[in-house]
Amino acid sequence: MTKAPPLTMLTFAPTIDSECTRLVLGFHQAPFTERDRLFGWVSLLTLFHGGYGRLPLVYGRGVHLSGSGATARYLDTLVGPDKRLVPRDQPLKEQVEADFALYNNELGFDVATFAYFHLLPERAKMIESLGGPITPLGRAALPSVYGPLHWLFKVLLRLRPERIADVGLRIEALLDWTDQRVSDGRRYLHADRATLADIGLMSAMAPILLPPHYAKKVPPLDELPAPFRKFVTDTRKRPSGLFVLRLYAELTAGPVRAPRKQRVRRNR
Repeated sequence: MTKAPPLTMLTFAPTIDSECTRLVLGFHQAPFTERDRLFGWVSLLTLFHGGYGRLPLVYGRGVHLSGSGATARYLDTLVGPDKRLVPRDQPLKEQVEADFALYNNELGFDVATFAYFHLLPERAKMIESLGGPITPLGRAALPSVYGPLHWLFKVLLRLRPERIADVGLRIEALLDWTDQRVSDGRRYLHADRATLADIGLMSAMAPILLPPHYAKKVPPLDELPAPFRKFVTDTRKRPSGLFVLRLYAELTAGPVRAPRKQRVRRNR
């Protein structure tokens, strides 16, 4: 697959489904170029590349794939049965898809809500982090649009203190259940190889684990609010946290990135 023309991923870098798609592309060793743009604007850009507003959009090779699930299912068609992220055999296929929906949708939404609630008030630090991967024009505009973006996230995710307490409890309950699942020493959630269930769990937990490559998308941990910092450090000690950190070390030798014409490096 590495000899095929590179795909392009158009997205807003910090989103959980973007991380999930990176993991899918990396698992299948599919060369790709990531184009990160401002939230809101990037959704409009998808319309010009065959998408419909959902992020991320993966396109090229005659395909237009909205979201990590669509990307995984397309890449699965290019490999043998033993390398598919979604197995063909039942009931394993149904179990993997159910776990992916649980982690990518339910856990992912709650984790994103929890993370944005704590991180978005850190205006200066978040402008630096969010501006790193986007275009120079986007970085120049970010200080002016950060306020409206913050308000938009508050509305879309209903970022209210009383709701965040419930969100945190739901996250912990699902992680407690996952702790029990992986406490038997299993290598993956299902069978003897990685599946889309593992990828969904990894990406959903990334913002509350901050593995090295993902940590670059937010301010340094020691500069983050104390409640969020404690949640991350506690999650890293959980059986599920250790399980996911091991998977990151094992499965992310690195996505095969296509060369980019311009790479902006940010000093921290």
